Amino acid sequence: MRRRLKTISKAISLKNGFFSVKQISKETFIGSKDVQIVLDRLFREGLVERFDLIPNPGEGSPLRGRPKKRKIYQLADKKKFKERFGPRFKQNTAADRMWKIIRYRESFTIRDLVVLCGVGKEHARWFVKMLAKAGFISPFGFFGRSVQWGLIRLRDPGPKRPFLGDIIGRKKA
Repeated sequence: MRRRLKTISKAISLKNGFFSVKQISKETFIGSKDVQIVLDRLFREGLVERFDLIPNPGEGSPLRGRPKKRKIYQLADKKKFKERFGPRFKQNTAADRMWKIIRYRESFTIRDLVVLCGVGKEHARWFVKMLAKAGFISPFGFFGRSVQWGLIRLRDPGPKRPFLGDIIGRKKA
């Protein structure tokens, strides 16, 4: 159930506007009944709004009797939804300490991160590589034999370190 909830919530967060059970089911490859159960749960929590659409058949419609209702959904509170299903950060980790050094210094080297943050050389190298891949930092020059890095001010996400989970999860094509 937890995996379905996570997959469906990710699909919902990418949507702008209205969506139906059928759309989410097609995107996530999860059965319609399971999607309906999850959407009902999110509706009860107040994270999703539900609307009933009653189709209006024309005069020459072959359907007889009462037309079936169709339910469509919309995110009710994006901020609340993001808090519930967004990435969670631990406080004062090695990555936080390295981000603080990167953000408040004009330029830095990997050795600076190792000495000032008390992390291993490989960890600092990996963090710098991921930030460079995401476009937050770029090399500025050389300081002796080591590369000098700096923050790209236009891409500065603020005092909290950026979430690198999307970059880690990417596979090379």
